[in-house]
This record gives sequence, structure tokens and C-alpha cells, in this order.
Amino acid sequence: MVEQCKSALKSNPISDWAEDLWKTFHLWIDNANDGVFDPTKTRFQLYVTPAKTGTFAQQLSDLKSEDEIKALLEEIAKRRKKVSSSSKSAEHLDAVFAADQKLVVQIIQNFKLITEDQDPLSPIYEHLDATVSKETLEKACSYGIGDSMDRIEKAVKNGSAPLIFAQQFRTTFRAFVNKYDATNVLHSLADQPDDAVVQNTLSRAPPFVQQLKLIEADIETTTRAASDYLRSSADRTKWAADGLIFEDSVEEYRDTLKQRHGHVRGEVDLTHGTMEPPKRGLLVYYKCCQATPIPLEGRVVPIHFMTGSLNDLANRNEIGWHPDYVALMQQEPEE
Repeated sequence: MVEQCKSALKSNPISDWAEDLWKTFHLWIDNANDGVFDPTKTRFQLYVTPAKTGTFAQQLSDLKSEDEIKALLEEIAKRRKKVSSSSKSAEHLDAVFAADQKLVVQIIQNFKLITEDQDPLSPIYEHLDATVSKETLEKACSYGIGDSMDRIEKAVKNGSAPLIFAQQFRTTFRAFVNKYDATNVLHSLADQPDDAVVQNTLSRAPPFVQQLKLIEADIETTTRAASDYLRSSADRTKWAADGLIFEDSVEEYRDTLKQRHGHVRGEVDLTHGTMEPPKRGLLVYYKCCQATPIPLEGRVVPIHFMTGSLNDLANRNEIGWHPDYVALMQQEPEE
């Protein structure tokens, strides 16, 4: 389904010769010709609030048979001759009647006018009321409307079709709601990785594994790190795809982990400055991983997610365990 929403606070966008009415049909015709959607499989909806009336718009919405639609178009075309060519709707009317009339009829057959709400926010509130707390409802509506406007503006600036794809919007909106109106726990959606996958990761020796070798971590610690790294990566992907976390939250979480790492490393340097560097690094690693998991969007995360995210940062060389990890990681690995 594609939908156009029109505000009728200052004028009537569905009066017989309204620019907004005919511009909408013009846009749909252009989009169909450009292959943006298949008009035979698409429903077209024009939503107008507050409620307004328009004879042509209502007739175009009500009629479904090809003969009736063609007769109405012929009548509109006759009356169109009396409309000034300087009218704002003129170019859009000309485009509609110059288009392939078979396409125009197809769009009208799948067209529906909705104009019944005096307050555009009321139906949104009613729709969300069962799943979103009252404290978050207004904030969620403001975000959804603002996000829609931003997407349209960006599309226009980029020369793209001014369309919002429903699934993309729903995913982002759901993530926003979950960030501000969620339970206190983020449950893992990722399965424990197979031993073969873990061993393959270890054999490739990515940077986070090399970092663990620098601090002489035992095989059990390294294997657990690889498992947590893979599982946390899968959780991040699934949570984001399902709209369970907001896009910016992952970077905020990484920044918090880096801050904790810095504090732990500073503490270990002060209290164990004489310890051999690999052991100091191992102590930093254990202290970071054994600490209480840092919440993500205020929600508790599984322990593997925090430890996996720490190893992800080490894999990016944004943090390290060995006191001299920066210089050591720049060296060529031994054959």
C-alpha cells in the first residue's frame, strides 16, 4: 500500500480542482511508470485530516468498475476545460489525462479516500495505547511523525521517490519505542555458536585473539572469548533487525565499555605496576569481563553480550589488554 497524507487545517486538499488532489494522482502515475510499485498489486490511499469533503475525490474512491471510472474521467475532462490554465492544479490535471488511461483506471480502482478524523493524533494514540505506556506515547508519536518528515525531505533532496517504506519505518519506530518504553531485560536471540565455527575463528586469529595471546590467556579463556564475540555479534544484528534496540545505542554502549576499560586499566596500573605486563593485561581482561554487565538502553544484557562486545572493541584495536598492545599489534605476526 502507498499512502499520501494531507493536512486540511487551512484549506481543502480534496476539493474538485485542488492541487493536492491531482498532484497525488500525478505522483502515483509517475512512480508506477518508474517501476517503484506495481499498480495492479498496490492499494492507494489518500488520508486527509481534519475531515473534508470533495465530490470528485469521493467518487474516485467509491467507483470500482472500469466503465464507471472511464465515464467519470470523461466528465472531469469536459469540466476541466473551464479551469484556468494558470490554476495550480493545471499541470497535474494535464499529466493525469495525458497518461496511459489504462494505468489511471487501475490506480483509481485501487484508490481509497479516508477523511474522518478531526484530530490526526487521536487514531495514532488509540492504535498504540495497548502496547506503549502513557508516559512514552506522546514522545513516540512525535518521533514517528518527525522521522517520517525527515525521510521524505532526504528523499526529495537526493532526487529519490518521496516514499517511506513501511518495514523500514516500523523497524526504526519499534526500536525507538523499545529504547524508551521497554522491559528491563534484553534476551539473547542468538544460539550458542557451533564448536567448529568457534575453532575456525580461533584458527584465523583475528585481532581480538591476537590480543589474548599477548597476555598469555589460556585456551579455555580464549575459546570462551571467541564464542562470546560471535554470539554478541549475532545478538546485535538480530536486536537491530527486529527493532529491539535503537540504532545509536550500540555506539553509546561501546563508549561506556571503553570508559570502564580505561578505569580498570588505570586501577591495575596503580595497584599492580610491578607485575609482568602480560599478567597485568590478563588482570585487566578478567576485571572487565567479571564486572556487572553494563545495561543497554537501561536494560540488562546477557553476560556474553558484554564480554563479546569487549572483545569486539579489542578486535577493532579500540581497547587492549597488554600495556603495550598498540605497539605490539602493529608488529608483523610471527610465522
